Amino acid sequence: MAVALVSLALADDDTSPLRYPPKPPIAGPYVAPKEPKYNYAEVLHKSYLFYHSQKSGMLPYQRMAWRGDSCKVCVGDFGEDLSRGWYEAANTMKWGLPFGWTVTQLAFNIVIFEDAMNSVDELAEGLELVKWGADYILNAHYNDTHIVGQLGTSALGPISKQIELDVDFNYWGPPEEYEQWVPTGLPHRAYYITPDNPSSEIAAEYGAALAAISIPWRKHNETFADELVDHAKRLFKFATDHPGSYVTSRDNAYQWATFWYPSTRYDDEIAWNAAWIYAATKEPAWLDTAKKWYLAASDSWQEYSWDEKGGALHTLLYAVTGEGMFYKNAMDYFNQFLPSPQQIVKFTPRGLAYIEHWGSVGYSGNVAFLMLAFAKAVGYETKEGKDMTTFAVQQINYALGDYGYSWVVGFGDEYPSKPYHKSSYNSYIDYPMRGKFQDTVEEDFSESRTSQRFILYGAVEGGPNVDDSWHDDRSNYEYSEVTQDYNAAWTGAIAGLIDFYGAGKFEPYSDCELDLGWSHPNASTPPFWPDDDCYHTCNTGCPRGQMKSSYSWRLLVEPQNINRNLETLYPGQGNTRAAALQGKKEEDDQIKRPAQSPATTPQEPSNLPENSVKKQSITNPISSADRALPVFATSLIAFFCTWNLL
Repeated sequence: MAVALVSLALADDDTSPLRYPPKPPIAGPYVAPKEPKYNYAEVLHKSYLFYHSQKSGMLPYQRMAWRGDSCKVCVGDFGEDLSRGWYEAANTMKWGLPFGWTVTQLAFNIVIFEDAMNSVDELAEGLELVKWGADYILNAHYNDTHIVGQLGTSALGPISKQIELDVDFNYWGPPEEYEQWVPTGLPHRAYYITPDNPSSEIAAEYGAALAAISIPWRKHNETFADELVDHAKRLFKFATDHPGSYVTSRDNAYQWATFWYPSTRYDDEIAWNAAWIYAATKEPAWLDTAKKWYLAASDSWQEYSWDEKGGALHTLLYAVTGEGMFYKNAMDYFNQFLPSPQQIVKFTPRGLAYIEHWGSVGYSGNVAFLMLAFAKAVGYETKEGKDMTTFAVQQINYALGDYGYSWVVGFGDEYPSKPYHKSSYNSYIDYPMRGKFQDTVEEDFSESRTSQRFILYGAVEGGPNVDDSWHDDRSNYEYSEVTQDYNAAWTGAIAGLIDFYGAGKFEPYSDCELDLGWSHPNASTPPFWPDDDCYHTCNTGCPRGQMKSSYSWRLLVEPQNINRNLETLYPGQGNTRAAALQGKKEEDDQIKRPAQSPATTPQEPSNLPENSVKKQSITNPISSADRALPVFATSLIAFFCTWNLL
């Protein structure tokens, strides 16, 4: 599919006047600086910190004062724990396809640039975060006929009749209080993909994520890596045995998911799943299967995002095979962006590759990562390598401040003060409008000129208009939104620049000088990190490039009980339990799932029509009485919503 250049005009308003870069347009070809212009180790540290801002679940420790435990009642229909992972953006949704891709890409970053991450003491953080994502997917894969494809309800009402009753999207408070204040009172409900309601793209993306994570985790926990690969193979089998897409689902939840995250196809995700299984196992049959699906997915070859995997398939398969077909197709993909007769992507006057108006910086970061990964494979000093590193440096440096404004929150002299992000504005320790109607809370969030109450370090904001202009304004969310997927490949691109310029040019960065909210009067006591932790503290002297300099990594791989007095003052609610460790240990045990037969060989796609696939029985469901209330509430609300608006 050709990349379209879209331009939407932004209207001036009184609260956030349209702003333009203080520097003139670029004249002539871009020349990348020979020495790093920015501290990429700092950017990498803060980019990972953003994912702590998005974390869901019972936290093993409290990284920042303004985020705590949430999603505490996120349980599936069969008792599975669905609390972990990250929230999609400003909301508390977990949509399967973009979530799965975020996990895959964060693992992809480590696979390609592990040494660069380790050199600045960020590898442990990366491994810790991808495991948090894997834990959600493992539990979402309840068995081989029922997989959670979505957690949360964005809206009720039949989308076909344009009837909408926002649920999650009309909640404007912190995730820690979601169940208390969410409109309609609906908790986070699990929606499944099954043989009768399939989604090959979600199942295959989940499988790709788990296979990718197994590669860097194998040297630390071989049993865990084996479990990941086993699930990846079984998810591939589901995706091919039950072909179909959530975009054709009759389930109202997936119809709303299609509105926000419309999937174009699923053959590229199946190829992606198989390619990652091959990368993880080196079993030749999986390479053959990956090639078969890769060729079937040729319509996706010119893009890379949570939806289209083509550009990444070229890059990954070339990196693991060195075969000429993948090299040629990768070059065709990259030449869209590089000075060449095939170039079709336009650039803003200051040099941003403008792929999409919604998330322009994130999309350019996706391409920058792939070019750096490919340049590493062919050699940074080759002509191709030089062209690609020049593009990547230009895109990343643009976003870090080359035109006078940084699109990364908390980095540089001038950066977004009002990103479209709810919990850094309305935190559970600073929520002035607690208890008011959500419409009133939303009006304050969208129209107030008040900056975020807490710094959302590392978040990559959507990006500028096609003329480089921007609003620092929450109401223009197409440009000011932050999401889990914007930061995913961006994080890898930053690690790639550390690798390109040389790890010796960067020092490890820490939380030492960051304002994580601990001085707030309602904050809990900050975690007490030991003297030999140099990642979360101002401590110095830790051996560089060793995982144990991060105490949270040791908690993960060597679980132990730690007692801390960390009660949190909850404004208006009295004392509540803090998210930080209080005598609890990091648990690796997952919810018990029915035993499955491992899928040891690639499976061919089923040729059966959808209506011939019979739903298999499920063991150990929770009682119908336990499930009746949320299901009944959903049905009742949807009924009244429809009755009142038709």
